[in-house]
Amino acid sequence: MKVPLFQRQSTGGVVARDGFDYQDAFLLQHIPLYLSQSAFSHAASELLGDVEVRYHRPGGGTFCVLHEAKRNQLTKNDFWAEVARFLELHGEAPDEYVRFVLVCGDFNGDFDPLFRKLERYRGPAESLNTDSSIRASAKADIEATIVGLGQTKEVARFVLERVSFVKYSDSDVAGSFTTMLATHLPTMADMRGREIAAFRMRCKKLVDTSTKGLILRRSLETELVECAPDLAQAWLGTATRLQLLSQPSARFEELALEVEPFNGSSRGALGANKWAEICEQLTATGQFVLASRARRGVLLSAKQRMSLACTVGYCLSATRGFTLQMEHNGQVLDISSHERSGDKFFEISEDLPHPAGDEGIASISFPYPGQEDVVAAARSLGLAAAPKAFLVSGAVLTNVGALNTAVNEAKAALAAFRSRHRLSRVHLFIKVPAVFAMALGHRLNGVGVVQLYDWVEVAYQPTVELR
Repeated sequence: MKVPLFQRQSTGGVVARDGFDYQDAFLLQHIPLYLSQSAFSHAASELLGDVEVRYHRPGGGTFCVLHEAKRNQLTKNDFWAEVARFLELHGEAPDEYVRFVLVCGDFNGDFDPLFRKLERYRGPAESLNTDSSIRASAKADIEATIVGLGQTKEVARFVLERVSFVKYSDSDVAGSFTTMLATHLPTMADMRGREIAAFRMRCKKLVDTSTKGLILRRSLETELVECAPDLAQAWLGTATRLQLLSQPSARFEELALEVEPFNGSSRGALGANKWAEICEQLTATGQFVLASRARRGVLLSAKQRMSLACTVGYCLSATRGFTLQMEHNGQVLDISSHERSGDKFFEISEDLPHPAGDEGIASISFPYPGQEDVVAAARSLGLAAAPKAFLVSGAVLTNVGALNTAVNEAKAALAAFRSRHRLSRVHLFIKVPAVFAMALGHRLNGVGVVQLYDWVEVAYQPTVELR
């Protein structure tokens, strides 16, 4: 049985490797780019390829971009042999080895027409619709070009979908490293020349030993702030963006989760298992962030439905070590700032008809009231006699101070309501700006089991249970 890890192509470089060569230069120069990619986890040399760059995979493990680096121009046969090996590796681990890059000092000129077509297809053509006939014809033309170069249709499709070709010169690694740092890490653009040189040399030491150990993101970020102490706080305050998308992302280099089902019109019928899955994905993504960098801020769009917004905040909670920066109506509300407004935000009332049982109803609504719909929902749930707490306000969220005040009042009221009535479960109905729901979830500890509801079409429907 062939075992890829122990084949000659994988182990030869470890034996023959001597010092700082072409592939080391490529890896070193691109470290600033990798640090700009939120899902970047680590890099390694001479595993199954010359360089492997790995990214967090939402379902667990990592995606790998495998690079083969050849300083000299390859013959056509050697060129296609590298592609054939890429295809073989992808077949061995299709959910792990997902993209491949052939890096060369130069390429045979006969490949230039193919490279130009690939560049346009992966560049300007990205703006075309996925079902565009123009896009389809371009795809067919590229595949025909590859077949015309003597390859099978399978190879043609594989190259189109998964292989890139990079012409690279290692003649000025220091200058290129500096340019990459300024381009991809703008927070660190004011690093002094000697600080950049020191960081580059520390990265080089990691690269030089990368056949014996991993180049971890956390190690690189640690070296960065140690080399530029004056910019350390600015870097540590730079949030990691997590994209919440309506469809699967093709860019696995960036942290992203598909959340459309939890924002869509069927979200009330998803069931507990589906909501548990998104909680697991959010938690795993958060654990990756905590493990791979010292930075604790997460940047998110707060434009989500109530239950999803609250769930995101809950899975990335303050008690787990996160801070949130939330995009809301053209501004970013950073709740690592603990400022509060001086005005009371909520009016709080309770309804205790004939309290029975250990479950209660809580309603939070602003700037518009929502109590009547909640009372109707309580009746449909068989909880008409349960204790009820109503938090209402006509105020609006104008800044982070108002948001912090609203969240702190709401959390305190929920905790007191639960304690006073010895509740095992609180059914929580939220009719608020989603940024509040996300911030409340972020602080929602100490209130026991919380069942959330979303207004879907004409009624409240149960969604996720937070515990």
